[in-house]
Amino acid sequence: MQAYLTLLLLAVQSLTAQAWKCGIGPVSSTISYIIALPSDVMGKVAPVYLGIDRCCIEHDALVDGLHLERKEADRIFCECLASKDSW
Repeated sequence: MQAYLTLLLLAVQSLTAQAWKCGIGPVSSTISYIIALPSDVMGKVAPVYLGIDRCCIEHDALVDGLHLERKEADRIFCECLASKDSW
């Protein structure tokens, strides 16, 4: 339990230092960060994440920028997640 709390605190601190884009608020962002961290750490270049977070950034761009229908954006997001080697 102590290790989990330590990991959670580190993740929260890391979220403030990094530009993590997954999640719609502090709780979901922290949870997605903890879940995706093992796969995204290997793809980390400088402060930019190339793995799971890249899928989140692209999903947001599809919905917010291109105004793609949510269902289609979600389908593309799932394909992006499935294509990540370490996931």
